[in-house]
Amino acid sequence: MIQRKQTLFLLVAVILGMVFYMTWQLFILQMLSSAVSLYAIFLYKRRKVQANLCFIPILACLAWYVVLAVLIQQGKLPEQLPLTAALPLVSAILCFMARKAILADEKLVRAADRIR
Repeated sequence: MIQRKQTLFLLVAVILGMVFYMTWQLFILQMLSSAVSLYAIFLYKRRKVQANLCFIPILACLAWYVVLAVLIQQGKLPEQLPLTAALPLVSAILCFMARKAILADEKLVRAADRIR
């Protein structure tokens, strides 16, 4: 269901998750985030599960920054990061927006069921 705005948010989050990585730890977190976001796209008939799955990419993106800080602290990465290091944050925001839209759809469906 590509016409839903939450599907577009998740699709952009998948694309952003595949753009930037520096080490294998960061790569694993980004691929986890992208894979779960991609899987959530296809769960459009099960909105509650889809909304709950949107938490995993958000947590993975936030964990990405924790791992990045640890790697910088250990001296394995330079302190000067490229601008693309902000992409996991954008991906997390998109997943949050997708979750919010999914819950709004669920609320709309429940309201329509009450009317019937």
